[in-house]
Amino acid sequence: MTTPFAKAVLLTGAAGGLGAAMAEALAGDGHRLALVDCDEDRLQMLTDRLWRRYGEGVLLPLALDLTDEEACAEAIGRAAEHFGRLDILVNNAGIGMGILRPDYHLRPLSGLTEVSVEDWRRFIAVHATAPFIFMRAALPFMREHGWGRIVNITTSLSAMLKPQFFPYGASKAALEAMSSQFAGELEGSGVTVNVLTPGGPTDTPMVTEEVAPDRSVLLSPSVMASPVRFLSSEISDDFTGRRIIAAFWDKRLAPVDAAMKAGGPIGWPGTGPAAIWPDSLLGARYT
Repeated sequence: MTTPFAKAVLLTGAAGGLGAAMAEALAGDGHRLALVDCDEDRLQMLTDRLWRRYGEGVLLPLALDLTDEEACAEAIGRAAEHFGRLDILVNNAGIGMGILRPDYHLRPLSGLTEVSVEDWRRFIAVHATAPFIFMRAALPFMREHGWGRIVNITTSLSAMLKPQFFPYGASKAALEAMSSQFAGELEGSGVTVNVLTPGGPTDTPMVTEEVAPDRSVLLSPSVMASPVRFLSSEISDDFTGRRIIAAFWDKRLAPVDAAMKAGGPIGWPGTGPAAIWPDSLLGARYT
């Protein structure tokens, strides 16, 4: 699958395992990339690697801390100014339970007593507040051309709900719900909003050695490549409000068919009966 017109992309968490795999895939399709990460050394290593392959003009490295709300908004402006436009936003940056306890699988934390309010704020800042700021700042540039792509990387429902995955799961669930709401708000605008998730524990630094000493049992970050290429392409124009589980992507199928088979609607439809809303209330019925 190739992309007929190169677009300008801002990708957060670019230097991590999933981010680097997606950066490689999108650069290979001819896109220009603003690469955002808080780890300056790893970001520079990725930038140097892609520079050697694709040339300096297609890359803009931006080292910043996603808990800095002002810096997040400024990054969108810097990317749009550098490339003359901004078409695609991939909210991938994340922090894992390992920052609270490396062996969290073996010794689960009690969220109510061991996770501090400051810990909670940090997870929410990275997984929910920063993506919201990026989406809000990027939208005017996308609307200018009547075309845009927002791809939010969340996690599996089981990771959202497991007690030992608080606050990671709860903060990712916020991004999942937000994605569904914004997909509905932007329907018909030319800007799509979709969710992409690996589909299981992946061989990245987020899964610590204490948790998974045998890395062969983990998914490869490369599973993200085909889905993110599809979601960033023009053949996904009518694809919005969906979540794709990358591990279920079937490369033997046409991309649209693979995308439909590998996922479903964003969020958790079917988890219970619909709420009852009077038709007169807001003029709509919500579930």
